[in-house]
Amino acid sequence: LALLALVVLALAGASGGLYYLDRSFDGKIYPNVSVRGLVIGEMTPEQALGVLNQRYAPFLQQPVGIAFGDQVWRPTLAELGARLELNEAVHTAFASGRHADTATNLWQVAAIWQRGIELPLHLTLDQAAMQRYLAARAAEIDQPARDAQLVFDGLSASAIPSRDGRQTLFDETMQELTAALQTLEPQQVALRTREQRPLLRNEEVLTAQQTIESMLRSPIAITAEQKQYELTVDDVSRMIRTTRVPDPAGDRLVVAIDHTLIKRRIWTIAEETGIGSVNPRVDWNGGDIKIIRPGKPGMRIDAAAAETMIANAIMVGQPAVTLPFKQVEPIADQSSLQALGINELVSVGRSDFTGSAAYRITNIKAGMRLLHGVLIAPGEEFSFNDTVGNIDASNGFVEGHAIIQNRTQIEFGGGICQDSTTVFRAAFWAGLPITDRKEHSFYISWYDKYGLGEQGDGPGLDATIFTGAQDFQFLNDTGNWLLMQTVVDEKRALAEVRLYGTKPDRTVSLTARKYDLKPKPPQARYLPDSSIPRGSRKQSDTGRGGFTVDVYRTITENGVKRTPELFRTRFQPWPDIYLYNPADLGSNGRPLPRPEPPPVDPNPPVDPNPPVDPNQPAPVDPNQPPVVPVEPGVPPLVEQPQPAPPA
Repeated sequence: LALLALVVLALAGASGGLYYLDRSFDGKIYPNVSVRGLVIGEMTPEQALGVLNQRYAPFLQQPVGIAFGDQVWRPTLAELGARLELNEAVHTAFASGRHADTATNLWQVAAIWQRGIELPLHLTLDQAAMQRYLAARAAEIDQPARDAQLVFDGLSASAIPSRDGRQTLFDETMQELTAALQTLEPQQVALRTREQRPLLRNEEVLTAQQTIESMLRSPIAITAEQKQYELTVDDVSRMIRTTRVPDPAGDRLVVAIDHTLIKRRIWTIAEETGIGSVNPRVDWNGGDIKIIRPGKPGMRIDAAAAETMIANAIMVGQPAVTLPFKQVEPIADQSSLQALGINELVSVGRSDFTGSAAYRITNIKAGMRLLHGVLIAPGEEFSFNDTVGNIDASNGFVEGHAIIQNRTQIEFGGGICQDSTTVFRAAFWAGLPITDRKEHSFYISWYDKYGLGEQGDGPGLDATIFTGAQDFQFLNDTGNWLLMQTVVDEKRALAEVRLYGTKPDRTVSLTARKYDLKPKPPQARYLPDSSIPRGSRKQSDTGRGGFTVDVYRTITENGVKRTPELFRTRFQPWPDIYLYNPADLGSNGRPLPRPEPPPVDPNPPVDPNPPVDPNQPAPVDPNQPPVVPVEPGVPPLVEQPQPAPPA
């Protein structure tokens, strides 16, 4: 009981002492309280806050400078997302020894009285805000590295120099900035950056530029069997290819020659300079294949050597080359035909030419005759244009309507695209790689028949050609020789191309989708043609709508299905096209209006002996086309016969 009484008396005394202190320092911080070394004891919170503000005024006003070169940015704490917690420090100082239970307050007051208390000063940082501020500064100084560029317009080459880049290092700068702010003293830090080097340097582009300039310095004269040819500067420019090659030490720019274009030029020269026949023409003959035109030894350009010579001449600017020739033997005679492995039907391509004019049928037959019996070696790229040769009278072609420069015109070989389309379908169904194919620009309905093979009729599998501009080509990847056979059945209006060889373990299927239908253009086109008589017009083209067809070919070989291959055909809308004498067209390209003729008396008097007026036109022949009435304000025009649809 005595001990309990002593404790009660002690607590009572302590409480009295605490009460005395609280009354003595009413509204003030207890003595011996400091914030980061600054004594604020015995001050009111307002006085303490003023002292702290005065002490850290330089930091609060200009906490840090961020330097880059000669430029220094001086952000505020708020701009950096930082806040110095002075109020928090004052609140904590005033609360020390007050805001707990009596026992705790007693212990705190005793500790403060004996040893004092040192309080921290906190700095709050918002890293996202700091990053936003640095991002704004980076936007002022950063610049991406710019690679050197080669500009080649086909006639000349020029170089655009590279430029070093600069990139702000955010992490490093933020670390240094944070450390500087935590000192609570004004500091200056560097805005950390790094230099970015271009991947493609000036010296690479300048070397490529000089190489191209050397290649384009002059044309190249080509001599082949005493015949002269020329690769013009424009020809050479189309053969130049530039390739950027990634390299850790710096990208390289390689200037090279497109050997495909060289090969095509060599083939053209070879066709004109070859002496003697080489490979035979062969007929399937029901499986008992026979030679229908023997092959003979001949002289041909050594294509491989010629290709190397021309490529080297272009690269070094050599002004002239003479192409080498070599004797070439036929690949087979009648006794060795069986060794070519032509054993079975590989594929068939069909097309329909119902309603074709006589000229068109003549040209279809001429083209098929030139294709019949052709042997295609394993790995060979078949060229329609090279195989058919010149499309002119010397090969049995006649003039007819063909699509040239987006309109129907008279040209030798109108209808030859029937043959290229049929060959395309045979190659398509054989699963052969199609290396060069261009669809017609405008929809031609008779190519629909047999268009999707066993899946029926439809558009999307046609191929147009034009000598010297557009070819059709495919690659024989069967590993064996192929024999091309052609059939023209005039009674059934059927054109057919068959490929014989050794059929690989390969199946072909397709899916087709027609979409993006567009109507026929409502406005006709009027074209000048001096062959049209004054006051007449001729409709050269009948308008039609446009659409897109996607044909996907899926090849399954040796049980493995390949990724479907897309053949996209875009048919453009095609307006009605009328040909006028140039004198009948105005500056706006439309027919000139003329005054309407006076009304005609429906019952004119009949003169039994009318005088002959030499200025009057001859009587109208009832077998000639009638006068076609046209809209008011436009002179009546004699309608000329409309041609059959083009190739």
